[in-house]
Amino acid sequence: MRWTRSQRGSVTAETAIVLPVIVVMLLAASWAIGLVVAQIRCTDAARDVARAVARGEPEEDARRIGLRAAPSGSEVAITRTGDDVSVLVSHAVALDWPVLGPVSAVGLEARATVQVEPGDLGPGTAEEER
Repeated sequence: MRWTRSQRGSVTAETAIVLPVIVVMLLAASWAIGLVVAQIRCTDAARDVARAVARGEPEEDARRIGLRAAPSGSEVAITRTGDDVSVLVSHAVALDWPVLGPVSAVGLEARATVQVEPGDLGPGTAEEER
């Protein structure tokens, strides 16, 4: 097959157009993988904190456990409703492109709810005052 003069250099031009698109797609894919990993860490942290509080550990100790398991910069909120302990771990992941700078942020949240273990009625109850 003979190349005509009008087709000369077309492979170079196509590569020059496709290569930046591939790089952007790889960056977006790696950011998406980072989001999934951060979500899993938030879920694990919420579960760990809820279990620790349900076992009777002080909330501050349980919060420290959660902050160690969660991505840095996360927030841990603990609420008690009757026999249930609910934990919300929230984290914001910013998309920071090397050339464009910060573009957007995605908020991640993970919730876990566990019933208090028998025998632990929680702070401020009659058994604790004895």
